[in-house]
This record gives sequence, structure tokens and C-alpha cells, in this order.
Amino acid sequence: MDKNTFDTIYERYWLSIYTSTFKRLSNPQKASQITQEAFFQLWLKKEEVKGDDVIIFLLKAAKKEVFKLMEKECIYIINPPRMILGEILLPGAN
Repeated sequence: MDKNTFDTIYERYWLSIYTSTFKRLSNPQKASQITQEAFFQLWLKKEEVKGDDVIIFLLKAAKKEVFKLMEKECIYIINPPRMILGEILLPGAN
């Protein structure tokens, strides 16, 4: 896949991947970042991904990134980093 082919794929599928991601996150900024990451992953594997597999690859890459983000956010809710709670006194914690 050369740069022109990639640019064509980007123009053709960016909105579809973004829409799919946005439906899962309801956050335009995060959806855009994940969409960009999916296309970055495609560029890195451009020699391995063939014609009809492009859209499938992009959807799977975006889905994987969405799940990684959800897992990360869930872990932070359950077990926030110490730097956030380091100076806060929690009732009943002492």
C-alpha cells in the first residue's frame, strides 16, 4: 500500500470508523483519537493488510482501542492513582 492508496482509504473510511467509535464512547475527542490510532495501526501494517480486509482491520483496531480505553478508565475509577488521592482525607479511611 502506497501513500496515495492510504490517503484514499483514509478519506473513504474515516467517517465510518469515527461514527462506530463515537457510538461506543459518546465523546468526540476520544472517538477522534481512537480513529486516528486505528489508521496509524493500518499504516504500520500496510504490507500485511490486503484490499477487502482494510475496513475489517480498521473496525477491529478501533474496537480494540475502545476496550483498552474503557478498561483503563474503569481501573482508574476502582483504583485511582495515588497522586490524585494522596492529599485528600477520606472519611472513615483512618
